[in-house]
Amino acid sequence: MEMYLKRLGRDMWRSVEEGPYVPILTPVQANGTQARLCGGPNAMNRPTKDDLDEMENDAIAYFEISCGVAPDNFDIIINCKFAKEIWDVLKNIYQRSEQAQDKKLTNILNEFNNFKALPSESLNYSFKRFNPIITKLSNAGTVQRNHETNIKFLNGLGRHWSTAKMILQGDRKIHTLSLFKLYEELQAQESTMLKDFADLGGPLALIAQTA
Repeated sequence: MEMYLKRLGRDMWRSVEEGPYVPILTPVQANGTQARLCGGPNAMNRPTKDDLDEMENDAIAYFEISCGVAPDNFDIIINCKFAKEIWDVLKNIYQRSEQAQDKKLTNILNEFNNFKALPSESLNYSFKRFNPIITKLSNAGTVQRNHETNIKFLNGLGRHWSTAKMILQGDRKIHTLSLFKLYEELQAQESTMLKDFADLGGPLALIAQTA
């Protein structure tokens, strides 16, 4: 908006930043017939051409900035009489919006950083909780690399996945696998791994299985 108004005229943005131009009118210094012709003894000098130009800039700035307001916000600025009033109202709205977005992103990042599988939670349910977090981060403009996403998901799984974590984290494909592909690889060995873990009391069976 700033650049647009400046292109229309060098003083347009002044109207938005500083408010409407107020011409300085002084009393007419005249007596008798001259005073009557000017409008009486209390008459004021008329605005100069420069004054009129400045006031026209105010009117144009008001019109242009009003036209740029989204329909949803028009009721908020309908009582504003000057371009600066509209701009101040819009700044407050969008600053609050930015603060809300920052807070929302912080909450999502906390979800991502604090993700842990729940006790006795299946791989499927862990994935169903984790995947929406990645989607929310993407929608908020923060795109995680596959490597970061995969490592975080693996580290969030329970201790019975410790050997799988070690094997997968040592494989270079962890850098390029999508989260869903990683989930499929884990899912393919989940039932066997859990059975061996329960039967043998630890993850050693998984090492023998993958050797």
